[in-house]
Amino acid sequence: MQKVILASGSAQRKNLFSILNIPFSVIPADVDEKLIRDNDLKIQAEMIARAKAEKIASQNAGIVIAADTFVVLDKQVLEKPVDLEEARAMLRMQSDREVVVYTGFCYLDGENKIDFSTTSIINMRLRKISDKEIDAYVEKFPVTSWSAAFSPAYPYGATLISEISGSFTGFTHGLPLDMLIPLLRKSGFEVLP
Repeated sequence: MQKVILASGSAQRKNLFSILNIPFSVIPADVDEKLIRDNDLKIQAEMIARAKAEKIASQNAGIVIAADTFVVLDKQVLEKPVDLEEARAMLRMQSDREVVVYTGFCYLDGENKIDFSTTSIINMRLRKISDKEIDAYVEKFPVTSWSAAFSPAYPYGATLISEISGSFTGFTHGLPLDMLIPLLRKSGFEVLP
């Protein structure tokens, strides 16, 4: 079987991938995401994921899987906050509002001639969050490591969500298993619990 490489340093993606019972390596792609821009955010997310996958594939043999996730509110991309104050502001902005989550995804398997990339779009609404709860959340969790200052992969982060429409794992872990599992099977892997 081919080597499988997850081109991401995300702990959430690594944890999720590990449930598939497929041996894999983690090699984060060092790509300057700020240089990859497009007016269409769906295309931008896909371009970032593809840039990560292609960089790792150019240096390593095997199947390369990459993803990139960001959150958009009122046409503003909410990236990782620089500090706790910005995290608080982001959470206040999202309270009781709908946001759009873009997860770019790329799967490269040269041996089986599979070259796939797309963007999973998830619509999500946070419930109303009090300032006291926001303060407690930003003090307790690593909010500066997450786009939009929250992660539904952590149990408390999931309690902030009132509605979601789209790829569940594309949203919670930044890795759409609904797309990944069929591709792994095409590459010859038996994906079982």
